[in-house]
Amino acid sequence: MNLNTYGTIIGINKEFSRIAVKLHDGDISVMGVDELSDFAINHVLYGRLNQETKQLIFNKTAKTDHYINIEATGCNFETAHSFLFSI
Repeated sequence: MNLNTYGTIIGINKEFSRIAVKLHDGDISVMGVDELSDFAINHVLYGRLNQETKQLIFNKTAKTDHYINIEATGCNFETAHSFLFSI
């Protein structure tokens, strides 16, 4: 069973180093990243984007690997916005 999924970055919070990713199934995940310079709106990411954990993902657009911390998953737009911009 392949647990990897893909999604597109739809939001970035530079102040808190977080991104919001709309997954292929329509849910949104919010994740903390160490280096925002490799992420931009509409970048396509691959990995276990729907599991709240620290993990390695692949940014297909930038062709880079990153360790991220998924803080919330299964979100709608309003919930994702709250996670993206909360302390």
